[in-house]
Amino acid sequence: MKILLVDLVLLLSYFHLVSGNNTRSNTLLPGQSLSFSAADTLVSKQGKFELGFFCPGNCEKLFIGIWYKNIPTKTVVWIANRDNPIHPPFNNSHLELSDGNLQLLDARTQRVWDSNLSTASEYANRAVLLDSGNFVLTNGIEIQWQSFDYPTDTWLPGARIGFDETKNKLQKLISWRNMNDPATGNYSLQLDPNQNGEFVVRSNLRGYWRSGRLKEGGFAFVGQGNYSKDLFNFSYNPTEHGNYITYNVFGESVISRIVLHFGGSMRGFFWSKNHQKWHLVFSGPADNCDVVNVCGAFGICDISVSPLCECLEGYEPKFKIDWDINDYSGGCVRKTSLQCGSSNTGFVRLQNVMLPASSESIQVGNDQICEYICLSNCSCNAYANSNSGECLLWNGNLIDLKRLPNNSRQAEFTIKLFVLSNKGNKKSLLVALAASITSAIFICATCSYFLRRRKLKKKGILRKIKFREMLLSESATNLSKPGTSIGKGQEKRSDIELKFFELHDLKAATDNFSPDNKLGEGGFGHVFKGQFPDGQQIAVKRLSTQSRQGLSEFKTEALLIAKLQHRNLVRFLGCCVEDEEKMLIYEYMPNKSLDYFIFDESRKSFLDWKKRHEIIIGIVRGILYLHQDSRLRVIHRDLKASNILLDEAMNPKISDFGTARIFSGNQNEAKTLRVVGTYAYMSPEYALAGLFSIKSDVFSFGVILLEVISGKRNKASYNNDSPPNLIRQAWELWNDGKAFELVDPTIVDSCHSEEALRCIQVGLLCLQVNAADRPTMSSILFMLSNEATVPSPKQPLITSNSDSGTTETSLCSINEMTITEPDVR
Repeated sequence: MKILLVDLVLLLSYFHLVSGNNTRSNTLLPGQSLSFSAADTLVSKQGKFELGFFCPGNCEKLFIGIWYKNIPTKTVVWIANRDNPIHPPFNNSHLELSDGNLQLLDARTQRVWDSNLSTASEYANRAVLLDSGNFVLTNGIEIQWQSFDYPTDTWLPGARIGFDETKNKLQKLISWRNMNDPATGNYSLQLDPNQNGEFVVRSNLRGYWRSGRLKEGGFAFVGQGNYSKDLFNFSYNPTEHGNYITYNVFGESVISRIVLHFGGSMRGFFWSKNHQKWHLVFSGPADNCDVVNVCGAFGICDISVSPLCECLEGYEPKFKIDWDINDYSGGCVRKTSLQCGSSNTGFVRLQNVMLPASSESIQVGNDQICEYICLSNCSCNAYANSNSGECLLWNGNLIDLKRLPNNSRQAEFTIKLFVLSNKGNKKSLLVALAASITSAIFICATCSYFLRRRKLKKKGILRKIKFREMLLSESATNLSKPGTSIGKGQEKRSDIELKFFELHDLKAATDNFSPDNKLGEGGFGHVFKGQFPDGQQIAVKRLSTQSRQGLSEFKTEALLIAKLQHRNLVRFLGCCVEDEEKMLIYEYMPNKSLDYFIFDESRKSFLDWKKRHEIIIGIVRGILYLHQDSRLRVIHRDLKASNILLDEAMNPKISDFGTARIFSGNQNEAKTLRVVGTYAYMSPEYALAGLFSIKSDVFSFGVILLEVISGKRNKASYNNDSPPNLIRQAWELWNDGKAFELVDPTIVDSCHSEEALRCIQVGLLCLQVNAADRPTMSSILFMLSNEATVPSPKQPLITSNSDSGTTETSLCSINEMTITEPDVR
């Protein structure tokens, strides 16, 4: 082996001596490799780009990447293994083309990165570094893989930022962690999901900055000052197969790049050959007014005045005391409420204002028609006309308003507000005509309503009222079956604050339950995103008529969660019972659920160790509230990763209380013949005997804790031929003193080993076979938040061969078992 290695090094060295750096190949063929030891590189055909190994900073980590060949200061534009670097020793690390895939191997020949092509051919493929800076795998006919689909922090001319539905790929920039660490940082730049042709920079999934809409090859916030379209000419290309933005330069001699800086700014550079340095052409955000939502709803930012923010005409600060200390995030509210269809409703036109975010676009003929459309829609708060004839409409809150310099490229912007009667003569005749039409429609609609109401009564519409009365009169005792409640008759009807929504309002909020607004589905039915006219976003859980979640579960969730309020519980807004519909309405969680991140290879890196630890603590606090601190003692019975929702700041919120039960103050355990939940999260006594208690929830939390740490899903495996589930894997690693190997590789670099090991140990304590051996949630919170001594765990219930002394337990003793599968949210 050593002889072969020496021969290989000599052969490669000979190749470099003969070829010389300027004639180095741009192609890697099957069976060939680039070696770190031999300092091998690929160079594009015209010598513009070079691919090879490099180590930033003090050279503690090794990466393979692409940089400009003829620029003195190494400027890296792409990295293959940014989140999985090679650690010393570096010798013998190499990149090879094998079995049609690119593979990066470390000194121990462990694979640290690959191109992950499932249909690759060993003999058809070749890897080529192009003069565009794109590194491609091709069979000579088509490109099968390319680095442009996986950008890091740099955007090169010709590359795309957007979404390709044919490849199911989101192309976005993600900043470095810091100047010397190319690992995934805190900022990302991507195409706005609203498909309005603008960029959004996000910080930890929250909006930080947006570019403004693309217009005539440029953006409102990109390229002010020394901007030149010869250097950055952007184009937006929405198609049926995806949407993306690209840019190009005029002239092959122009070298330009766009970088997402680790501080969150989008920067455009071009290389000056005369000065031999990079020149900054633009940077965004350029000032404090560029930051997303800095002045809140209906506030406008003006960098040239002090204070920075002011309210639009007709509005006033929502929280005046906060504005006095320069906190404008609460935004503004109307001084006088609008009355839909009132003749006192008009418009005020603003000029030199950056258009707000999240508009709807309609192709119309002129400004008057656009004004009429907005006036006729009670949800519409503003409109604007573009030069292309589009009518831009804004429903809900107006955010990201900014005053721009005079003679700005932005279109005029018009807001709707209450107009005093002495200004009525200034309104157009169209406004008066619209009001008259609206009044006539209102009279007709009123008559139609009463006629329809009589017909609906005959069809049984009063069932809705009867069902509401049944919910409100439901005894809290029923929520605790089986077992004892908090006391018969002790729960007063007036204590239940249950709001009922009208079906027509929810249809309007969800665009008649449009498939575009569907967030997910499960055995219960579907969940839809909605927005009320005041801008409030909601999640509507619409139970299917064939739902496994029956009437009792619906009543349980509606009545129970209405009594519970905690920052780590999802906020319940109300319900709707009308016709055959049963719906539950919650606050909208923009970041979906925990399983959406930790089990997905492309998203799990968004949750570093610090954030995962915060999520763990938040879940503990939520369960502790249910078990101990709320006025009801609640056993959830279906805790799992998909029932942990995440808000804008990635704070965890426990959801789905349809199977929950209430215990009285002196009750410790109950038994049921109807076992519900998800088997991979069930405690042994509950799954096998129907016994449940607060320790059942503790067991479920233990599984979630191991899943958050490992990024792996626990599987209910009771087959000896099946791979070991997560519980067994964690126990075996703990027993062998290798528990840290359980930690998700994507967070190893950010992980505090002592905290992680403490979490694993607490997780195993939660999984004890005997429920009495498991800690309470208050003890768990103490152990995770302090450096107290943690007891050693006993072996959890794991499956093994019968000759080892452990046998599998049959599930046939359960009379009736109902299992709910993990929900997609």
